[in-house]
Amino acid sequence: MSDALTIVQVAGRLGIGGVETHVSALARGLLQRGHRVVLIAQDSGAYGEEAQAAGAELLIVPFNRNGLQEAITRLGSQDIDLIHSHNYRATRFGAPLARALSRPYVMTVHGPRPWWKRAFFRDWSDTVLTVSVADRDNIVGPLGLSADRIVVGFLGIDTDRFKPGLDATSLRAEWSVPDDSPLILNVTRFTHRKARPALALIEALPIVRQRLPGVRLVLVGEGDEVDRISGQADRLNRSHGEQVVVVAGPRTDIPVVMNAGDAVVATATTAIESLACGTPTIAYGRTGYFGTVTPANFEEARAVCFADHGNLPFDPTPEELADDLIALLVDPAASRRVAEEVRSVIAEKYSVEDMVEQIESVYKQLLIRARPAR
Repeated sequence: MSDALTIVQVAGRLGIGGVETHVSALARGLLQRGHRVVLIAQDSGAYGEEAQAAGAELLIVPFNRNGLQEAITRLGSQDIDLIHSHNYRATRFGAPLARALSRPYVMTVHGPRPWWKRAFFRDWSDTVLTVSVADRDNIVGPLGLSADRIVVGFLGIDTDRFKPGLDATSLRAEWSVPDDSPLILNVTRFTHRKARPALALIEALPIVRQRLPGVRLVLVGEGDEVDRISGQADRLNRSHGEQVVVVAGPRTDIPVVMNAGDAVVATATTAIESLACGTPTIAYGRTGYFGTVTPANFEEARAVCFADHGNLPFDPTPEELADDLIALLVDPAASRRVAEEVRSVIAEKYSVEDMVEQIESVYKQLLIRARPAR
């Protein structure tokens, strides 16, 4: 086995999103370590283009029988070492592809699943990666996997890209946010339960503004709940006689976005990106409310992927959410100092380089175990 590998990464899509960010960062990191990377997806987008610009090869096919046959034909004559699929749907494509090519494969789980869906899933790889402890716990048990088959990884962050001090003046102007107005951001995909924080923020904002009248809210993202969110935002803006909430749509300049805010409400990848920018961050996502992330509770927050995985006890009332936001905004300098302490932990322990090195070691172990069969 040579040191340089040819790795096929299978992802459902390569547009904007946390899984897509992870796949692109992993692809770029593997390329930097001298490996060849082929990305297979149903469609491309911002992060597919980013990975392709770094040297990854892109194969866009439908995730159906015809697309599988096309991928087998395209890759069958190539010296592929292994297949890495991301999430359940991608694995339903990646696992039969690996079997057809007689190559080992590994699956990464990127979020929780109801027990009955796990029970009927049949394409588990021998070794399964997760990005949080809560995701490991979600798939362990009588209807899942044994713990010794699971490797708990993490979301690596490029702290050279995500850093404090980036000029966000033009972005705040684009959103019509005055320079002296405290700004709350929610950056996420507005789908299903991930839309709940945006709706909760719109409800809590009038309470925050009673204490801090100039506060504005900007919601950054896309998804099937955007129309509902926009309707709530419009009603609040009309009641205030000015635009206090902006629904900004999706963006790819996330490091600058995170620097524009005085407090960010986020989950999963976007939460750790915000913290890497030294921005005070409240973890709130599809599995509940964690609250403000600090150096003391950072590992606890990471274990539930910043409220994207696991089972958190409650959603906050509007008053509780407002209290947490006010606590961050009333002394922004002190709040930033705390967030920058968290950034130091991320830079030391959770870089993209460390993430790629861990995953690369899993690949090499799989190949060693697979060698007799090859």
